[in-house]
Amino acid sequence: NGSADYTFTGIGFTVTTNDPVLYLARGRVYEFVNSMGAHPFEIRVSEGGSAYNAGVTNNAVSNGTLKFEIPMDAPNTLYYQCTSHAGMGNTISVYPNTI
Repeated sequence: NGSADYTFTGIGFTVTTNDPVLYLARGRVYEFVNSMGAHPFEIRVSEGGSAYNAGVTNNAVSNGTLKFEIPMDAPNTLYYQCTSHAGMGNTISVYPNTI
């Protein structure tokens, strides 16, 4: 929304939603378009943690598209977060869960 949240629209969202939990499937490819020119969007291993780069193209994108080809051995839980503002982001639940 330009100041405190990432907003999501598209498949799975009936209305524009601020910082939702994302449910993503292993083996699928997802594209996240960030056209703000600010608030770099990054996939992370933990909230406030380091970048998760397996299957990720253009991590920490601030103006462009992040492509995420989810590996079959990805962790069950990842995070998306703004690299400049810790409060922007939420959980990525990767399914089906692995042991």
